[in-house]
Amino acid sequence: MVTEQHLTMDKKLLCLWLLLLILLAYLAVSVSLPHSFISTYDQWFENLLYSVRSPLLLNLFGWITSLGDTFVVAGMAGIISIFLLRSNLSRSYVAGLATSLIGAGGTAYVMKEVIARARPGGLISAITETSFSFPSGHATVAVALYGFLAYILCKLYPTKRIIIVTAASIIIVSIGFSRLYLGVHFPSDVVAGYTVGGLWLLMGIWIAKQPSSQESPHG
Repeated sequence: MVTEQHLTMDKKLLCLWLLLLILLAYLAVSVSLPHSFISTYDQWFENLLYSVRSPLLLNLFGWITSLGDTFVVAGMAGIISIFLLRSNLSRSYVAGLATSLIGAGGTAYVMKEVIARARPGGLISAITETSFSFPSGHATVAVALYGFLAYILCKLYPTKRIIIVTAASIIIVSIGFSRLYLGVHFPSDVVAGYTVGGLWLLMGIWIAKQPSSQESPHG
């Protein structure tokens, strides 16, 4: 049964989704213009980070960035899905997780190919990447995966929401920053990745919140 509270929450999700969509559209247009403010700022910020690189931090962020690698993300998603299927939580959470991750990853891939933005030039990247730059795939899946994981944990442990959201935010921000520090992305790539991930995270949460998910005592 759809309640007024559910309708209000759905409206809030929709409003946030539309705001993220507008931001993504603005970024996509801006990075396509060679002399836009976004492009100029991107280059300045990358040069700044390059000037403060150190071997220790390169190793640290090299490890952090692996938390957004395809193999790690797929493995974690599989573990989470198994847990959800074996728990008392509704299977709509599995559908929500799949929607969040697959939708985010697929959208990021398509946008990379369509916009075809080159990786930061003139810098020595610490790792080798062969795909296009916009948006950051690591930032995208970081929001989609760790954001949805935080959502699940908040449902299971509502009294620890602040700790859970803070920890997830630190992981997501760290993965995004690692892409900048390693010289393989511009700031706008990472922000766009967060935006794409956020769009699909909200979609996944919406699916998980459908009436069938209320079968769980934690729903």
